[in-house]
Amino acid sequence: MPLKELNSMKHLRTVVLIGLFFCAAGILEAQTSSTIISFSVNMATNLANGSFNPPPPAGTGTDAAYVNGTFYGWSGAGLQLVQEGSSTIWTNSFNDTGDANGKVVSYRFNINGAYESTASWDNRAAQLPATSGASLLLPTPYYGDVGPGQVINVTFQVDMSEEIELGNFTPGVSQLDVRGSFNGWANAGDYLTNNPSIVVTNYPTGVIESNVYVGTFPITTGAEVPGVPATNAYMEWKTVEDPSGSWESPGPANAGDAGNRFWCNNTNQVLPVVSFGDLTYAPLANATLNVDMSGVIKYDSNYEPNSVTVWGTFNGWANGVQLTSHPAPNTNLFSAVISMPEGTAVIFQVRYTNTLVAANTPSQPWVYDYISDAVFNNNARRIVTLPITTTTLTTNLPTFYFLDLAPGDYLPQNTPVLFSVDMANAVDTNGYAFNPSSDALYVNGMFANGGGAPYPQAWYAWSGGINPVTAPSGYQMIRQGTTTIYTNTIIMPAGTPVALSYQYGMDPSSLNGGPLEDESPSGANHFRVVRTTALSTYAMPTDTFTNQPYVEPLFAPGNIYEFMGTLTGGNLTVGTPIGGTVPVSWLGRPGAHLQSASTLTGPWTDILATDGTTWTNGINTPNGLLSVTNWPTANGIKFFRLVKP
Repeated sequence: MPLKELNSMKHLRTVVLIGLFFCAAGILEAQTSSTIISFSVNMATNLANGSFNPPPPAGTGTDAAYVNGTFYGWSGAGLQLVQEGSSTIWTNSFNDTGDANGKVVSYRFNINGAYESTASWDNRAAQLPATSGASLLLPTPYYGDVGPGQVINVTFQVDMSEEIELGNFTPGVSQLDVRGSFNGWANAGDYLTNNPSIVVTNYPTGVIESNVYVGTFPITTGAEVPGVPATNAYMEWKTVEDPSGSWESPGPANAGDAGNRFWCNNTNQVLPVVSFGDLTYAPLANATLNVDMSGVIKYDSNYEPNSVTVWGTFNGWANGVQLTSHPAPNTNLFSAVISMPEGTAVIFQVRYTNTLVAANTPSQPWVYDYISDAVFNNNARRIVTLPITTTTLTTNLPTFYFLDLAPGDYLPQNTPVLFSVDMANAVDTNGYAFNPSSDALYVNGMFANGGGAPYPQAWYAWSGGINPVTAPSGYQMIRQGTTTIYTNTIIMPAGTPVALSYQYGMDPSSLNGGPLEDESPSGANHFRVVRTTALSTYAMPTDTFTNQPYVEPLFAPGNIYEFMGTLTGGNLTVGTPIGGTVPVSWLGRPGAHLQSASTLTGPWTDILATDGTTWTNGINTPNGLLSVTNWPTANGIKFFRLVKP
């Protein structure tokens, strides 16, 4: 099967200190992307060995050849190919409007939906023209890259200017070798050497460098297919810094979906000059990075304060840079001066050590700023872009909270929360209708602590499959008499975020002892807020089992995990004065309270009694407790605002 692109529900946390910025998904196209791509494949080997038997006149069977890929959304078998005359070539053309011009299209051939292998194992790829409406005639490979070929010489050219500037590569000491499907992705001694005659002018700085490393090597073998690579076989490569062993990570405009550079024609060739990791040259700046760990102490008793480090592309993820704490009054503020390039996106991530994690996995003792980093997903990291200057830039980056959760974003005390869901006519994502006489129902969410994970948001494992997993105790929903309402009260420990994301899940016939993830697709969660901790139990509004979960407004100046926080989420309303009072209502939460003033310019007076840690007066709404009060008008005009210090 072809490799599929992984999508993430998270987004890059971005600090942009220049007027123009580019989002993580790519540059907004000024015009519709369009490329007329002509695909072709040589089926000679398969016709000869009988693995491809098309209808007459080419054969006597019913086999069909297809090409599928990002251009076709990997839908079905893909685009059917047709025989070119009486030759062994099967071909067809397609207008690719799904892949952006100037970027890369990924594709693979198949017979009746059974995909080929390639010389590099991975999907084939091609660079699309930058101009919309242009045509692209792709080279014709043998199906599966199995066929006759020849040895070719390929010249690789890599500009190391930025790596030298970053201190990751030292000319005369460090070495650069090229690895790929043609040498088993191993260090085969294919080293590049500096060619000072190749001069590169780096824009927009205008700095002239001669740091291009060059090497020409015979390509005598592939990887998946033994022997000399077949004509137009798909070959992949990257360069690696030695002795550090740091692999480059090419950008998406120059790499296939496996993240590797590529070529796919079998002629002697000189590949264009590329920058190591596609990092263009930029001068270094001294940037002070600041992270506030005050929230961490609310939930992680195993947090080691002196273990806070930052990792990132500024040093090739080679090691963590130690952050040091500030003196009083905020000893939970940690900082470090980082040398990072100007004018290019720098991705980074803060980590700290948890003693229990360190005991279980000494080589990976860290807790990460946003989700486990096991997949090395840049969508779960932060990014900063510094402006290009003519002199050395020294700047102090804005402070952020670890996980973007401030101390006031956590419950200050253990809080019982009542969940309630109406299962009337409930049908899951598989079309299964809930049967209250035999089925069980569970709730799962970021408050479940994932079996002891050192995060304030961690779901327990869903059940189902060959080896179903039972749910931890305390998360099964209980039917109320003979009604369709199911409830459960769960005590949220102090340190749980005030905003809760969750889903319900069925256990058909109560066979698994735990829920299926069948209420809605992964990531489409209910999102509700504990608006007061002063009640004996905070009752959530009754949910409906559905694949369209309800999302409550949340007043928060930053992001609370699911990125639904907003400064306008408090729904503050001031009504018309009646009988000497004016009605004021708002969607409160612990850690937020009203302020009042006689003028919009202040001074503003805190009304601390309205904080969600103590306030209980209100009415139940679909958004939870709507706080209300009647404010005396005897002292004249009053303005109100909702604040979260």
